[in-house]
Amino acid sequence: MNKEAVLLLGSNFDDKEHFIELALIEISKKYKIITKSSFYYSAPLGFKSNNEFLNLGILINTDYQPNVLLKDMLDIEIKLGRKRSFIDGYKDRPIDIDIILFSNEIVNNYELTIPHPRMHLRNFCLIPLNEIIPNYIVPGFNKTIKQLLFLCEDNSEVRCPK
Repeated sequence: MNKEAVLLLGSNFDDKEHFIELALIEISKKYKIITKSSFYYSAPLGFKSNNEFLNLGILINTDYQPNVLLKDMLDIEIKLGRKRSFIDGYKDRPIDIDIILFSNEIVNNYELTIPHPRMHLRNFCLIPLNEIIPNYIVPGFNKTIKQLLFLCEDNSEVRCPK
């Protein structure tokens, strides 16, 4: 199959960079990481917290279907201490791994929606992706990442510490 997938990793818990590095190690055990963005800091979106998020976008190669990739990413989140609660809503977490894009495919099933349904609304997602795949045409939007970033109405601050 050999397709490319775009993931967004985030952490706002304790040693954020450490959790993201551990996630990258776990991902690289089964998937080839082609490229990764710089780290980006942003305020939590959708819930209150004193802890900033650290985000990183990556492009990987995969021979697996999207739902297998999802299961693998959820397993990594659990291994790194993520506890999901659909009752409590969003909260601080050691690691979050979202599948943003999967090749040029559109996926919409009870487990997974690709492209990520809120990617075009979030600077913390678009800015790291613009660094690594600015000219990637997002299926369903028929716009590049760079164009989606330009059109994004999110005015929240996203900082790159380098």
